[in-house]
Amino acid sequence: MNNKVFGTTFITIILSALLFFGVANAGVLIIDKWIFPNEQFGDHTYIGTTNVSNMEVASAMAQFEGTSKAWKETSELLVTYQDATANYPLDQAEILLDETAEQAESGVQNNFVFDLDSNVTAKFLTNNFPVVTFSEAEIEKITANLELALESGLEKTHVVISDDALSVDRAIISKVIFPTKSSSEGFRAVVEAIDEIQIAPEETFSFLDFVNELGLVGVSDAELTDIASTLYAAVLKTNFSINERSIGTAMPEKDYLGQEATINQSLGIDLVFTNPNASSVTLNTEVSGTSLTAAISGFPLVYDYVINTGAIEKVEYRLIKQFSAFVSSGVAIDEVGSDGARVEVVRTIVSENEDIKVETVSKDFYPPTNRIEIYPLQKEVDNSSTEESSNESTEGTSEENSEDASSENASSNDATGGSDSTDDQTDSSDKSDSSNTDTNGNATNQNGDKANTETDKDSGTDKPVYDKGGNLVNP
Repeated sequence: MNNKVFGTTFITIILSALLFFGVANAGVLIIDKWIFPNEQFGDHTYIGTTNVSNMEVASAMAQFEGTSKAWKETSELLVTYQDATANYPLDQAEILLDETAEQAESGVQNNFVFDLDSNVTAKFLTNNFPVVTFSEAEIEKITANLELALESGLEKTHVVISDDALSVDRAIISKVIFPTKSSSEGFRAVVEAIDEIQIAPEETFSFLDFVNELGLVGVSDAELTDIASTLYAAVLKTNFSINERSIGTAMPEKDYLGQEATINQSLGIDLVFTNPNASSVTLNTEVSGTSLTAAISGFPLVYDYVINTGAIEKVEYRLIKQFSAFVSSGVAIDEVGSDGARVEVVRTIVSENEDIKVETVSKDFYPPTNRIEIYPLQKEVDNSSTEESSNESTEGTSEENSEDASSENASSNDATGGSDSTDDQTDSSDKSDSSNTDTNGNATNQNGDKANTETDKDSGTDKPVYDKGGNLVNP
């Protein structure tokens, strides 16, 4: 009996405990699910770059509250308008954690929700991009775009606000006027075709490809060079990049010096440039009398681009002398010759009257054209005759020396033989004149032979004396 009572009591206690435990857990479950729900993220859940898988929402948000301040200090929001980039102040940016938690979904990549002050945005735009007047609607639109860009939670975010969707006034950002002597129908057709052409964002424009697509006939390279040079000068005053540009072999007129862009259709020499901006631009060209105008229109640029041509370094030509049988007398000019030049072009980027960057655009070198003068061959012929005469005089030097020595002895010892002596001296004088046309070396040998002969005769010796040529002097 006692065992039965004990068993019944034990079972009752166990069942009561299980009932109490079940009711308690059910109450907690009811409270968590329906009364005070405690949400938790599932597997593979990210907010920004942070993994919050299997974390309670409250715990995850508490973690982000601690890192929000550090994110503001280390993160950057770079905003670019046309050619200028500035750093947006994030010290007043707020991460809306409640909104972030509400829109977060388990198992996917989720973004933060940021809040930026429109007044801060307006001040930022005015200070950094003063060339543009932004409307209130544009400021609100830009602020919203910045908030969307920050959602990923990256440390460095870059936003371009100057796309074609921006509602601001366009203006002429560059304009040049160059003189031109071209006036043909083909020249004017190319100028009219270029007018009002749009260059899309980051698009590359090839001048020669554009001309070839027109299918015009009879347009010279010189005419195309005038148009390309004018466009090139206009492009230099912007932030456009130059992909291809060439110069001619001869130095151009002063207006084009340093800004020449030669076109050669047969060789494929082209002018190519790229629009690096996020907005499109429009090219405008016009011929008015003897002037050619090129202009580029688009959203205003923040910086000014000033082009300076350095001092022209003169490169003198050389004189080349040539000899030809086709020139009988005087000098024929085959090439007049002209000096060359070196010229450096520098672009200065200016912001609010302050130079912020100086860069070299090009270093052009125009080689000189050497002067060529052609002379007759007469001088060469005279020199050849002189050399032949010198050789003959050299062979006869010994005989002339012997005759001169004999003539001098005869004239000094026998006054009655004056007539013969005079003839001998005359012959000797003629030969001596012939020998004097020889080189200095032969003349020296001749004088030396005379000196030796006279010395030997004055010595009064009876021994035979020979000159250097082996001829007997005193037989």
